Amino acid sequence: TDHSLIGFTQPESLNQWPLRHPLGESFSIVPSLWASSGETIRQLALAGEGIACLSSFMTARDRADGALVDVLAESTVEVLQPIHAVYYRNTALAARITCFLDYLSECLAGEEWTQRG
Repeated sequence: TDHSLIGFTQPESLNQWPLRHPLGESFSIVPSLWASSGETIRQLALAGEGIACLSSFMTARDRADGALVDVLAESTVEVLQPIHAVYYRNTALAARITCFLDYLSECLAGEEWTQRG
């Protein structure tokens, strides 16, 4: 309650932090600072402006370098997000896009994949 929390302006669901507590596995925060961009929130956290909840892929290097530290790691609930490739089906795909989608499909086939540090 004594910490500055950095949250998102939209969507409000991003201000539901995945923290295990006696009443569930999601904790609704009231941010002291708001931003619409994850990168802006990352920069605010790096500047020491407060605590933020961001994706592992956004903070892996910062955590490895010691610029950011995990808070309440033992209470954090792992949340996996789907990956979507969005494109027009009615037009021919460029070869580079087809190649990239094929690469992703091969990398992710049959796996529950998450990027870790």
